Parts: sequence; structure tokens; C-alpha cells
Amino acid sequence: MFNFTTNVPELDFENQVLFQASALLESIGNSPNPTTTEFYDLLTNSDLPAKDHESITLAAISIETMMSLDLQYEESSLAPPTVH
Repeated sequence: MFNFTTNVPELDFENQVLFQASALLESIGNSPNPTTTEFYDLLTNSDLPAKDHESITLAAISIETMMSLDLQYEESSLAPPTVH
């Protein structure tokens, strides 16, 4: 996993959580259009340590939400977004 640190412990913690969340999302795969229930089931059935589960799961949900298809990109000349 990528190791990125700063002199700000709070930022380092947030970055670590985001990298763990992205690794979790990659392990789930890139199958398009899982239902919300299927997505949450995949997140909650992971092997995350209990103490980190909430922060990593919330980060994964945030990442996935930001990657959702937006029609403004579909209608523009930008490269197509990743669709999950």
C-alpha cells in the first residue's frame, strides 16, 4: 500500500483511512450497479479490524458516492467517469 505521511497526525490518520477504504473498494471489484444492500453487505462482511470498521466503511461510502455517474460529465467532452 502507498505510504504518505505529513507532520499533521490528524491528516495522516485521514489519509491512512482513505487508502484502506480504496483498497477495500478495489477488493470488492468493479461490477456495475450493485444495489445499496449488496454494496453495504460487501462492506460489512470485510475483514476489517473492529476498531477501524466504522471510519474505513464511511470513507469507502464517501469515495463511492463521489464516483457516481453525473450527467454533466456524460454530456461534456471530458473523459468518461468510472461507473460502479
